[in-house]
Amino acid sequence: MELPNSEADVLTAVQAVADDHIIHGTYVYEREKILNEAVAEKSSSYFGSWKSDGHIFYKVRRDALAPRNFKNSSDIGVITVRYLVRATSNAVTHLEIFAVFVENGTNRVHPSNSTVETSEFAEIQKQLTSIQKDRQMATEIQEKKDREAEEAAALAKQNAEEIARSQATDSSLQALERRAHELQQALEVRTLKPNIELKAAPFRGAATLTNLPVNSDVLVEILTTYWYGVETPDGHRGWVRRDEVVLLP
Repeated sequence: MELPNSEADVLTAVQAVADDHIIHGTYVYEREKILNEAVAEKSSSYFGSWKSDGHIFYKVRRDALAPRNFKNSSDIGVITVRYLVRATSNAVTHLEIFAVFVENGTNRVHPSNSTVETSEFAEIQKQLTSIQKDRQMATEIQEKKDREAEEAAALAKQNAEEIARSQATDSSLQALERRAHELQQALEVRTLKPNIELKAAPFRGAATLTNLPVNSDVLVEILTTYWYGVETPDGHRGWVRRDEVVLLP
């Protein structure tokens, strides 16, 4: 048989069936149609040494009495199942199964009528299906873990970006607040002495609008080299000399 499976998978499946302690497709007693107590072995006295390519497995059941599905079987003897596994390509594996019953006393050989080989092959197919299902499940689990990891990473990145934006916004607001405070402080001045003249224009000969008392706080609206254009708390606008006021602390 040429199986559409890798050699590694077929070897795993055959090993599992060789180790299962059952000779499939035969039995001794009508009331008990499973022949147990078979053992896996590495060599066979009947088949001899294998010297060609491939991997050989043996499953042996001793003291079997006239097992069914071996042609003309009688007496007590040994059932031997041989499996040959050989890769023909990366994705195709050759499998041979051969079962024989040899009587103890006469050494007469009784080949199977193919029922044993067919039944053993069915068990191997079950193992291969199980391997494929397990691999598919493992792949799906890994893919799910990968998706969850990607989603978690994306969420963490999004959260980090939102935190960074929030911190940047907070920092900008704080900077604006500090700048507003600085500007507010910079735009308020206080008179140093009494009767500071509030001029109608920024030069000495301009008309005096009013006199400001000492420690009067006024809002600066216009700055020149020597004058401030200011507004008083009672709404008067005019000009005061820069050397007659001081910036608020």
